[in-house]
Amino acid sequence: MTIVHIGPPHLPILYQLGGATERRIREVAIRQAQAGSRVIVYSADSVSKSENYHGAEVRSIQCTRKGLLRAAEFLIKSLRDARQLSPDVIHFHALPEGAAFARIFARGLSAKTILSFDYFVFRRGKMSPLYPWYQRALRAFSSLLPVSDYCRRESASYWSIPESNMQVLYNGVSLQQFTPDPEAATARRAALGITDEFVLLYVGRVCEQKGTDLLVDAYAQLRSEGRRIRLVVAGPIGQFGHEGSDAITSKLQQNDGIYLGPVDEAILPSVYNMADVFVLPTRNSEMFGMAAIEAQACGRPVVCSNHGGLPEVVNTSSALLFRTGDLLDLSQQLRTLMDDPALRLRFSAAAVTNAQRFAWETITSDLQKIYCQAS
Repeated sequence: MTIVHIGPPHLPILYQLGGATERRIREVAIRQAQAGSRVIVYSADSVSKSENYHGAEVRSIQCTRKGLLRAAEFLIKSLRDARQLSPDVIHFHALPEGAAFARIFARGLSAKTILSFDYFVFRRGKMSPLYPWYQRALRAFSSLLPVSDYCRRESASYWSIPESNMQVLYNGVSLQQFTPDPEAATARRAALGITDEFVLLYVGRVCEQKGTDLLVDAYAQLRSEGRRIRLVVAGPIGQFGHEGSDAITSKLQQNDGIYLGPVDEAILPSVYNMADVFVLPTRNSEMFGMAAIEAQACGRPVVCSNHGGLPEVVNTSSALLFRTGDLLDLSQQLRTLMDDPALRLRFSAAAVTNAQRFAWETITSDLQKIYCQAS
C-alpha cells in the first residue's frame, strides 16, 4: 500500500519542540513503513528537500505564503507531486480542504481521502462566509477521524454531520520513548537544582485556554501554606514555534517556579519522570490531551480538568479530575495527592497500565482497518 500524509502547514513535520499533530504523523508513518507500506509525508518548509525518516520519506515543500494562502499553496504543491505516486490513501491532517483540493489538483486518482483533526472549528468556522463550502468539503472525504469522542460529538453538531459518518482515532504514545525511569528523573532534578521538593509539572502551550495561569495561581496558593513544592512548566508561549516570556511565566518565576520553555523531545521523558504529579488544567477546547497520556506512560499521577477529551484518556484509577476553571477545586485535588503517598503509588502503577491502551502500534493498527473499510 502507498500512503501519503499531508500535514498542517504551520511547522515542519520533523519539528522537535512540540506539536501533537506533527508527532502523530511521525509516529504513525514510522509504524506504517515498518509494516511494509510505502509512506510519503509532505511537510511545509522554507526549502524543498527529501529525507528518509525511519523508513518513511519526508518530502519538504517550499512554501512562501502565510495564513490560509500558505495552506492552499502547500496543498496544491503536495497534491501535484503526490499524483505521480498513485497512492492508495491520502491522509490529510487538520486540512479540511484536502479532499476538495484533491479532486482538482490530483484529478484522476482513485485514492481514498482521510481527514484527522484535533480541533473542529476550521478556518473560523461559522464566523467565515466559507462555512457552507467547508460543510460540503468535509463530506467529500472517505473518512473523518476526530481524536476523541468529545471531538466527534462537538464537530458533528457544529458542522451538521451525522456522528455515524465519523470514527474516533485517538492520538497515542510511544511506549518505547515514554516509560518510568527513576535514574532520568534524578538526573533531571539535579540539573534543575531541585532537591527534596514536591514537583508539579505542566507540559503544553502556556496560555489561558490551557489553564496555565490557573495552575500558577494554585501553585502560589499552595506555597503560601508553607508547602515545599516547585512548579515546572515546559512549553511555548501561546503557540508552538513561539518562545520568550509573558505574564504567566513571570508570575511563575516570581513564586520560585521553573519555566523551561519549549523542550526537545529527546529530553521530554526525563522531564515527565521528575514530576511527582502532572497537571493539565485546560479551560476549553481540549480535544484529547496527549501530554496526559505521555505523563501516564512515565508512571506519573495526573490531575486534570473534567473537560473535553480528558476524561477519555485518564481514568479514576490514575487521575483526579477537578471542576474546569475552579481554582479552589484544583488546589484541593493537588492537596489530596500531595498528602497521600500511598494514593500516588497506586495512581502511578495504574497510569502505566492506562497508557498502554494508547500505544501507537494499536492506533496504527486501528488506522489500517479504517483505510481498508473506507469507500
